[in-house]
Amino acid sequence: MTRLRQYRLLAIAGLLMVSQGASAQDAGDDDGFRSADDIPNIIESANTPKESRLNPPVSQSFIERWSAFKKSIDDAAGIKFSIAYTQVLQAASSNNQWKTGSGAQAEFDFTWELFGRNGAGPKGLIGGKFETRFNLLNATAPQSVATAAGSIWSGAIGYGEQDPSLSQLWYEQHLIRDRLLLRIGKIAPFTVFDYYKYKSPRVAFLGQPQNFNPTIPFPPSALGFGAAARLTNGGYVVGGVFDANGSPIRPGFDTLFEDGELFSIAEVGWAPDFVFGLEPGKDFRPGNDDYHLTVWHSDAREKIGRPEGWGFTASAQNGFGNIVPYARYGYSNGGATTLKQFASIGAGFENVFGYDADVIGIGLSWGDPWNSALDNQYAMEAFYRMQLTPQFALTPDVQVIVDPATDPSSELLGVFSVRGRVAL
Repeated sequence: MTRLRQYRLLAIAGLLMVSQGASAQDAGDDDGFRSADDIPNIIESANTPKESRLNPPVSQSFIERWSAFKKSIDDAAGIKFSIAYTQVLQAASSNNQWKTGSGAQAEFDFTWELFGRNGAGPKGLIGGKFETRFNLLNATAPQSVATAAGSIWSGAIGYGEQDPSLSQLWYEQHLIRDRLLLRIGKIAPFTVFDYYKYKSPRVAFLGQPQNFNPTIPFPPSALGFGAAARLTNGGYVVGGVFDANGSPIRPGFDTLFEDGELFSIAEVGWAPDFVFGLEPGKDFRPGNDDYHLTVWHSDAREKIGRPEGWGFTASAQNGFGNIVPYARYGYSNGGATTLKQFASIGAGFENVFGYDADVIGIGLSWGDPWNSALDNQYAMEAFYRMQLTPQFALTPDVQVIVDPATDPSSELLGVFSVRGRVAL
Protein backbone atom coordinates (compact mmCIF):
# COMPACT_ATOMS: atom_id res chain seq x y z
CA MET A 1 0.00 0.00 0.00
CA THR A 2 1.47 3.41 -0.98
CA ARG A 3 2.14 6.09 1.62
CA LEU A 4 -0.43 8.40 0.01
CA ARG A 5 -3.09 5.70 0.24
CA GLN A 6 -2.19 5.12 3.89
CA TYR A 7 -2.65 8.82 4.63
CA ARG A 8 -6.06 8.84 2.96
CA LEU A 9 -7.16 5.77 4.93
CA LEU A 10 -5.99 7.38 8.18
CA ALA A 11 -7.97 10.50 7.31
CA ILE A 12 -11.14 8.46 6.78
CA ALA A 13 -10.60 6.53 10.02
CA GLY A 14 -10.05 9.75 11.94
CA LEU A 15 -13.18 11.34 10.55
CA LEU A 16 -15.20 8.23 11.36
CA MET A 17 -14.19 8.68 15.00
CA VAL A 18 -14.38 12.46 15.44
CA SER A 19 -16.99 13.67 12.96
CA GLN A 20 -19.14 15.11 15.76
CA GLY A 21 -16.33 17.05 17.38
CA ALA A 22 -16.65 20.35 15.50
CA SER A 23 -18.47 23.45 16.73
CA ALA A 24 -19.88 26.38 14.80
CA GLN A 25 -22.30 29.25 14.65
CA ASP A 26 -26.04 28.93 14.14
CA ALA A 27 -27.16 26.56 11.40
CA GLY A 28 -29.93 27.04 8.87
CA ASP A 29 -33.21 25.22 8.51
CA ASP A 30 -32.41 22.71 5.77
CA ASP A 31 -29.86 20.01 5.12
CA GLY A 32 -28.41 17.94 2.32
CA PHE A 33 -26.29 18.26 -0.75
CA ARG A 34 -27.82 19.15 -4.11
CA SER A 35 -29.07 16.09 -5.98
CA ALA A 36 -32.76 15.24 -6.17
CA ASP A 37 -31.68 11.73 -5.11
CA ASP A 38 -29.91 12.85 -1.93
CA ILE A 39 -31.81 11.57 1.10
CA PRO A 40 -32.91 14.93 2.63
CA ASN A 41 -34.12 16.09 -0.77
CA ILE A 42 -36.06 12.86 -1.41
CA ILE A 43 -37.84 13.38 1.92
CA GLU A 44 -38.49 17.06 1.25
CA SER A 45 -39.94 16.27 -2.18
CA ALA A 46 -42.27 13.61 -0.73
CA ASN A 47 -43.47 16.05 1.94
CA THR A 48 -44.02 18.99 -0.43
CA PRO A 49 -47.61 19.44 -1.73
CA LYS A 50 -47.76 19.13 -5.52
CA GLU A 51 -50.26 20.41 -8.04
CA SER A 52 -51.74 17.45 -9.89
CA ARG A 53 -54.46 16.44 -12.33
CA LEU A 54 -56.39 14.26 -9.88
CA ASN A 55 -57.20 14.75 -6.20
CA PRO A 56 -59.38 11.82 -5.07
CA PRO A 57 -61.20 12.71 -1.82
CA VAL A 58 -60.25 9.40 -0.19
CA SER A 59 -56.61 9.90 -1.07
CA GLN A 60 -56.66 13.50 0.12
CA SER A 61 -58.10 12.50 3.50
CA PHE A 62 -55.49 9.77 3.96
CA ILE A 63 -52.61 12.07 3.01
CA GLU A 64 -53.76 14.74 5.45
CA ARG A 65 -53.71 12.22 8.31
CA TRP A 66 -50.40 10.75 7.11
CA SER A 67 -48.79 14.20 6.91
CA ALA A 68 -50.03 15.08 10.39
CA PHE A 69 -48.56 11.82 11.73
CA LYS A 70 -45.18 12.52 10.14
CA LYS A 71 -45.17 16.08 11.46
CA SER A 72 -45.91 14.88 14.99
CA ILE A 73 -42.86 12.58 14.87
CA ASP A 74 -40.68 15.38 13.53
CA ASP A 75 -41.89 17.79 16.22
CA ALA A 76 -41.38 15.25 19.00
CA ALA A 77 -38.07 13.66 18.00
CA GLY A 78 -36.63 15.48 14.99
CA ILE A 79 -37.15 12.45 12.73
CA LYS A 80 -38.23 12.96 9.12
CA PHE A 81 -38.92 10.12 6.72
CA SER A 82 -40.52 9.10 3.45
CA ILE A 83 -41.57 5.85 1.80
CA ALA A 84 -41.44 5.39 -1.97
CA TYR A 85 -42.03 2.71 -4.56
CA THR A 86 -40.85 3.08 -8.16
CA GLN A 87 -41.54 0.59 -10.95
CA VAL A 88 -40.11 0.53 -14.47
CA LEU A 89 -41.28 -1.40 -17.53
CA GLN A 90 -38.86 -1.32 -20.45
CA ALA A 91 -38.54 -2.79 -23.95
CA ALA A 92 -35.67 -2.46 -26.43
CA SER A 93 -36.01 -3.19 -30.13
CA SER A 94 -33.56 -3.23 -33.04
CA ASN A 95 -33.76 -4.73 -36.51
CA ASN A 96 -32.75 -8.17 -35.24
CA GLN A 97 -33.78 -8.49 -31.60
CA TRP A 98 -36.37 -7.61 -28.95
CA LYS A 99 -35.62 -7.42 -25.23
CA THR A 100 -37.95 -6.66 -22.33
CA GLY A 101 -37.60 -6.22 -18.60
CA SER A 102 -39.45 -4.93 -15.57
CA GLY A 103 -38.37 -4.16 -12.05
CA ALA A 104 -38.93 -1.97 -9.03
CA GLN A 105 -37.29 -0.20 -6.12
CA ALA A 106 -38.83 0.15 -2.66
CA GLU A 107 -37.12 2.59 -0.31
CA PHE A 108 -37.44 4.06 3.16
CA ASP A 109 -35.44 7.27 3.67
CA PHE A 110 -34.96 8.99 7.01
CA THR A 111 -33.06 11.73 8.81
CA TRP A 112 -32.75 12.23 12.55
CA GLU A 113 -31.74 15.70 13.67
CA LEU A 114 -29.61 15.25 16.78
CA PHE A 115 -28.29 18.77 17.21
CA GLY A 116 -29.40 22.26 16.27
CA ARG A 117 -33.13 21.67 16.15
CA ASN A 118 -35.16 24.86 15.71
CA GLY A 119 -31.97 26.80 14.98
CA ALA A 120 -30.46 26.17 18.43
CA GLY A 121 -26.79 25.93 17.49
CA PRO A 122 -25.02 24.07 14.68
CA LYS A 123 -27.04 21.35 13.04
CA GLY A 124 -26.01 17.69 13.14
CA LEU A 125 -28.09 14.82 11.80
CA ILE A 126 -28.06 11.15 10.86
CA GLY A 127 -29.38 10.04 7.48
CA GLY A 128 -30.09 6.60 6.12
CA LYS A 129 -31.80 4.56 3.43
CA PHE A 130 -33.32 1.07 3.57
CA GLU A 131 -34.01 -0.24 0.08
CA THR A 132 -34.49 -3.25 -2.10
CA ARG A 133 -34.57 -3.65 -5.88
CA PHE A 134 -36.07 -6.59 -7.69
CA ASN A 135 -37.41 -7.93 -10.98
CA LEU A 136 -41.13 -8.16 -11.71
CA LEU A 137 -42.87 -10.36 -14.29
CA ASN A 138 -39.61 -10.83 -16.16
CA ALA A 139 -36.22 -12.43 -15.55
CA THR A 140 -34.39 -9.38 -16.93
CA ALA A 141 -33.95 -6.26 -14.84
CA PRO A 142 -34.60 -2.94 -16.64
CA GLN A 143 -30.98 -1.93 -16.01
CA SER A 144 -29.84 -4.77 -18.32
CA VAL A 145 -32.38 -4.48 -21.16
CA ALA A 146 -30.58 -1.94 -23.37
CA THR A 147 -27.15 -3.49 -22.84
CA ALA A 148 -28.53 -6.92 -23.74
CA ALA A 149 -29.84 -5.40 -26.98
CA GLY A 150 -26.49 -3.87 -27.99
CA SER A 151 -26.08 -0.57 -26.11
CA ILE A 152 -22.80 0.15 -24.34
CA TRP A 153 -24.67 1.90 -21.53
CA SER A 154 -27.77 1.13 -19.50
CA GLY A 155 -31.16 2.47 -20.48
CA ALA A 156 -32.48 2.31 -16.90
CA ILE A 157 -29.59 2.94 -14.54
CA GLY A 158 -30.23 1.86 -10.95
CA TYR A 159 -33.04 -0.60 -11.67
CA GLY A 160 -31.22 -3.88 -11.16
CA GLU A 161 -31.48 -6.48 -8.41
CA GLN A 162 -30.44 -5.73 -4.82
CA ASP A 163 -31.24 -7.60 -1.62
CA PRO A 164 -32.91 -5.61 1.18
CA SER A 165 -30.16 -3.56 2.78
CA LEU A 166 -29.22 -0.44 4.67
CA SER A 167 -27.51 1.06 1.65
CA GLN A 168 -26.70 4.42 3.28
CA LEU A 169 -26.04 5.50 6.85
CA TRP A 170 -24.14 8.70 7.53
CA TYR A 171 -23.67 11.60 9.92
CA GLU A 172 -23.80 15.17 8.64
CA GLN A 173 -22.53 18.30 10.41
CA HIS A 174 -23.31 21.88 9.39
CA LEU A 175 -20.81 24.59 10.34
CA ILE A 176 -20.31 28.35 10.06
CA ARG A 177 -23.95 29.18 9.34
CA ASP A 178 -24.19 26.37 6.79
CA ARG A 179 -21.24 27.60 4.75
CA LEU A 180 -19.44 24.34 5.53
CA LEU A 181 -21.04 20.89 5.44
CA LEU A 182 -19.38 17.60 6.38
CA ARG A 183 -20.78 14.12 5.82
CA ILE A 184 -19.16 10.87 7.02
CA GLY A 185 -20.27 7.24 6.85
CA LYS A 186 -21.78 5.09 4.13
CA ILE A 187 -22.68 7.46 1.31
CA ALA A 188 -23.83 7.28 -2.32
CA PRO A 189 -21.25 9.59 -3.98
CA PHE A 190 -23.42 9.81 -7.09
CA THR A 191 -25.90 11.94 -5.09
CA VAL A 192 -23.23 14.36 -3.84
CA PHE A 193 -21.02 15.14 -6.85
CA ASP A 194 -21.41 16.27 -10.48
CA TYR A 195 -24.81 17.84 -9.91
CA TYR A 196 -27.25 18.99 -12.50
CA LYS A 197 -30.98 19.42 -12.11
CA TYR A 198 -32.27 16.43 -14.10
CA LYS A 199 -29.84 13.87 -12.72
CA SER A 200 -32.29 11.41 -11.17
CA PRO A 201 -33.44 8.02 -12.51
CA ARG A 202 -36.30 8.25 -10.00
CA VAL A 203 -37.93 11.42 -11.28
CA ALA A 204 -36.07 12.63 -14.41
CA PHE A 205 -33.92 11.01 -17.12
CA LEU A 206 -33.71 7.22 -17.00
CA GLY A 207 -30.73 6.39 -19.26
CA GLN A 208 -27.17 6.25 -17.95
CA PRO A 209 -25.51 9.06 -19.97
CA GLN A 210 -28.00 11.64 -18.65
CA ASN A 211 -27.65 10.35 -15.06
CA PHE A 212 -24.78 8.24 -13.81
CA ASN A 213 -21.88 9.95 -15.63
CA PRO A 214 -20.32 7.07 -17.64
CA THR A 215 -16.83 8.57 -17.42
CA ILE A 216 -16.77 8.62 -13.60
CA PRO A 217 -16.40 5.24 -11.80
CA PHE A 218 -18.66 6.14 -8.86
CA PRO A 219 -18.97 3.35 -6.28
CA PRO A 220 -22.74 2.89 -5.84
CA SER A 221 -22.55 3.22 -2.04
CA ALA A 222 -19.35 3.34 -0.03
CA LEU A 223 -17.73 4.23 3.27
CA GLY A 224 -16.02 7.59 3.10
CA PHE A 225 -16.53 11.28 3.64
CA GLY A 226 -17.60 14.32 1.68
CA ALA A 227 -17.37 18.02 2.40
CA ALA A 228 -18.84 21.11 0.75
CA ALA A 229 -18.05 24.78 1.35
CA ARG A 230 -19.22 28.14 0.08
CA LEU A 231 -16.18 30.36 -0.49
CA THR A 232 -17.81 33.46 -1.98
CA ASN A 233 -21.24 34.53 -3.15
CA GLY A 234 -22.11 31.83 -5.66
CA GLY A 235 -18.80 29.95 -5.42
CA TYR A 236 -18.53 26.48 -3.88
CA VAL A 237 -16.14 23.55 -3.58
CA VAL A 238 -16.97 19.91 -2.87
CA GLY A 239 -14.61 17.00 -2.23
CA GLY A 240 -14.52 13.47 -0.87
CA VAL A 241 -12.71 10.15 -0.55
CA PHE A 242 -14.53 6.80 -0.67
CA ASP A 243 -13.95 3.06 -0.78
CA ALA A 244 -13.64 2.25 -4.49
CA ASN A 245 -15.04 -1.25 -3.82
CA GLY A 246 -18.06 -0.05 -1.85
CA SER A 247 -21.33 -1.96 -2.17
CA PRO A 248 -24.86 -1.08 -0.99
CA ILE A 249 -25.34 -4.58 0.48
CA ARG A 250 -22.12 -4.82 2.54
CA PRO A 251 -20.88 -2.71 5.47
CA GLY A 252 -17.59 -2.19 3.65
CA PHE A 253 -15.05 -2.01 6.47
CA ASP A 254 -13.20 -5.04 5.07
CA THR A 255 -12.77 -3.65 1.56
CA LEU A 256 -11.91 -0.17 2.84
CA PHE A 257 -9.26 -1.08 5.39
CA GLU A 258 -7.96 -4.37 3.95
CA ASP A 259 -7.94 -3.62 0.23
CA GLY A 260 -7.45 0.11 0.70
CA GLU A 261 -8.44 0.98 -2.87
CA LEU A 262 -9.89 4.48 -2.91
CA PHE A 263 -11.98 6.72 -5.13
CA SER A 264 -11.23 10.44 -4.69
CA ILE A 265 -13.17 13.32 -6.20
CA ALA A 266 -13.19 17.13 -6.01
CA GLU A 267 -15.31 19.82 -7.58
CA VAL A 268 -15.30 23.60 -7.88
CA GLY A 269 -18.35 25.45 -9.09
CA TRP A 270 -20.39 28.60 -9.31
CA ALA A 271 -24.11 28.82 -8.57
CA PRO A 272 -25.08 32.49 -9.00
CA ASP A 273 -28.65 32.00 -7.76
CA PHE A 274 -27.47 31.88 -4.12
CA VAL A 275 -25.52 34.41 -2.08
CA PHE A 276 -24.57 34.53 1.59
CA GLY A 277 -27.29 35.39 4.07
CA LEU A 278 -30.34 35.05 1.84
CA GLU A 279 -31.44 31.46 2.42
CA PRO A 280 -29.53 29.67 5.18
CA GLY A 281 -29.31 25.96 4.58
CA LYS A 282 -29.63 26.11 0.80
CA ASP A 283 -26.00 26.95 0.03
CA PHE A 284 -25.33 23.46 -1.33
CA ARG A 285 -28.45 23.14 -3.48
CA PRO A 286 -28.22 25.61 -6.38
CA GLY A 287 -31.27 26.48 -8.39
CA ASN A 288 -31.46 26.59 -12.17
CA ASP A 289 -27.95 28.01 -12.76
CA ASP A 290 -24.87 25.91 -12.02
CA TYR A 291 -21.41 25.63 -13.57
CA HIS A 292 -18.76 23.26 -12.26
CA LEU A 293 -15.56 21.35 -13.01
CA THR A 294 -15.10 17.93 -11.40
CA VAL A 295 -11.85 15.93 -11.20
CA TRP A 296 -11.46 12.38 -9.89
CA HIS A 297 -8.95 9.58 -9.33
CA SER A 298 -9.56 5.86 -8.76
CA ASP A 299 -6.99 3.38 -7.49
CA ALA A 300 -6.57 0.13 -9.40
CA ARG A 301 -9.07 -2.49 -8.22
CA GLU A 302 -7.07 -5.70 -8.23
CA LYS A 303 -9.82 -8.25 -7.53
CA ILE A 304 -11.89 -7.24 -10.56
CA GLY A 305 -8.94 -6.35 -12.76
CA ARG A 306 -9.84 -2.69 -13.23
CA PRO A 307 -6.85 -0.37 -13.83
CA GLU A 308 -6.07 2.90 -12.10
CA GLY A 309 -7.66 5.92 -13.73
CA TRP A 310 -8.38 9.61 -13.51
CA GLY A 311 -10.58 12.07 -15.34
CA PHE A 312 -12.60 15.25 -15.32
CA THR A 313 -16.08 16.53 -16.14
CA ALA A 314 -17.29 20.01 -17.06
CA SER A 315 -20.97 20.84 -16.62
CA ALA A 316 -23.13 23.91 -17.17
CA GLN A 317 -26.83 24.64 -16.82
CA ASN A 318 -28.64 27.96 -17.03
CA GLY A 319 -32.32 28.60 -16.49
CA PHE A 320 -34.40 30.87 -18.70
CA GLY A 321 -37.78 30.97 -17.02
CA ASN A 322 -39.31 27.49 -17.26
CA ILE A 323 -36.63 26.26 -19.69
CA VAL A 324 -33.35 24.93 -18.26
CA PRO A 325 -30.76 23.97 -20.91
CA TYR A 326 -27.58 22.12 -19.95
CA ALA A 327 -24.33 20.86 -21.48
CA ARG A 328 -21.90 18.29 -20.05
CA TYR A 329 -18.59 16.71 -21.08
CA GLY A 330 -16.57 13.97 -19.39
CA TYR A 331 -13.12 12.47 -20.01
CA SER A 332 -11.64 9.32 -18.44
CA ASN A 333 -7.97 8.30 -18.67
CA GLY A 334 -6.60 4.85 -17.87
CA GLY A 335 -9.51 2.54 -18.61
CA ALA A 336 -11.28 2.73 -15.22
CA THR A 337 -14.56 3.30 -17.08
CA THR A 338 -16.12 1.81 -20.21
CA LEU A 339 -16.09 5.18 -22.01
CA LYS A 340 -13.09 7.39 -22.68
CA GLN A 341 -15.25 10.42 -23.47
CA PHE A 342 -18.89 11.38 -23.31
CA ALA A 343 -20.89 14.52 -23.98
CA SER A 344 -24.53 15.44 -23.53
CA ILE A 345 -26.70 18.46 -24.19
CA GLY A 346 -30.36 18.99 -23.55
CA ALA A 347 -33.01 20.93 -21.71
CA GLY A 348 -35.77 20.58 -19.18
CA PHE A 349 -39.15 22.23 -19.75
CA GLU A 350 -40.94 22.87 -16.46
CA ASN A 351 -44.47 23.87 -15.47
CA VAL A 352 -45.78 21.96 -18.49
CA PHE A 353 -49.39 22.84 -19.41
CA GLY A 354 -49.60 24.87 -16.21
CA TYR A 355 -48.83 22.00 -13.80
CA ASP A 356 -45.90 23.08 -11.65
CA ALA A 357 -44.67 19.52 -10.94
CA ASP A 358 -44.75 18.37 -14.59
CA VAL A 359 -41.46 18.26 -16.50
CA ILE A 360 -40.43 17.38 -20.05
CA GLY A 361 -36.77 16.56 -20.62
CA ILE A 362 -34.95 16.11 -23.93
CA GLY A 363 -31.28 15.15 -24.12
CA LEU A 364 -28.68 14.13 -26.73
CA SER A 365 -25.56 12.16 -25.82
CA TRP A 366 -22.40 10.74 -27.38
CA GLY A 367 -19.99 8.13 -26.04
CA ASP A 368 -16.48 7.15 -27.16
CA PRO A 369 -15.60 3.65 -25.84
CA TRP A 370 -12.15 2.76 -24.54
CA ASN A 371 -12.28 -0.40 -26.63
CA SER A 372 -11.05 0.79 -30.04
CA ALA A 373 -12.88 -2.11 -31.71
CA LEU A 374 -16.23 -0.55 -30.75
CA ASP A 375 -17.90 2.31 -32.61
CA ASN A 376 -18.93 5.58 -31.04
CA GLN A 377 -22.50 5.51 -29.78
CA TYR A 378 -25.08 8.29 -29.98
CA ALA A 379 -28.45 8.62 -28.28
CA MET A 380 -31.51 10.78 -27.80
CA GLU A 381 -33.73 10.54 -24.72
CA ALA A 382 -37.02 12.24 -23.96
CA PHE A 383 -39.29 11.90 -20.92
CA TYR A 384 -42.49 13.48 -19.67
CA ARG A 385 -43.10 13.35 -15.91
CA MET A 386 -46.81 13.78 -15.24
CA GLN A 387 -47.94 14.34 -11.64
CA LEU A 388 -51.27 12.51 -11.76
CA THR A 389 -51.95 12.80 -8.02
CA PRO A 390 -49.96 14.63 -5.33
CA GLN A 391 -48.27 11.32 -4.48
CA PHE A 392 -48.09 9.52 -7.85
CA ALA A 393 -46.11 10.46 -10.96
CA LEU A 394 -46.19 8.62 -14.29
CA THR A 395 -43.24 9.06 -16.65
CA PRO A 396 -43.10 7.67 -20.19
CA ASP A 397 -39.58 7.67 -21.62
CA VAL A 398 -38.16 7.09 -25.12
CA GLN A 399 -34.51 6.54 -26.04
CA VAL A 400 -33.18 6.20 -29.58
CA ILE A 401 -29.64 4.82 -29.77
CA VAL A 402 -27.71 5.27 -33.01
CA ASP A 403 -24.96 2.76 -33.84
CA PRO A 404 -25.30 0.61 -30.69
CA ALA A 405 -21.67 -0.13 -29.88
CA THR A 406 -21.91 -3.82 -29.02
CA ASP A 407 -24.29 -4.72 -31.87
CA PRO A 408 -22.59 -3.55 -35.09
CA SER A 409 -25.26 -5.25 -37.19
CA SER A 410 -27.86 -2.70 -35.98
CA GLU A 411 -27.96 0.97 -36.88
CA LEU A 412 -30.77 1.93 -34.51
CA LEU A 413 -31.97 0.69 -31.14
CA GLY A 414 -35.22 1.93 -29.64
CA VAL A 415 -35.70 1.78 -25.86
CA PHE A 416 -39.21 2.43 -24.57
CA SER A 417 -40.08 2.76 -20.88
CA VAL A 418 -42.90 3.59 -18.51
CA ARG A 419 -42.06 4.53 -14.92
CA GLY A 420 -44.48 4.97 -12.05
CA ARG A 421 -43.51 6.38 -8.65
CA VAL A 422 -45.49 6.65 -5.43
CA ALA A 423 -43.89 8.77 -2.69
CA LEU A 424 -45.44 9.22 0.77
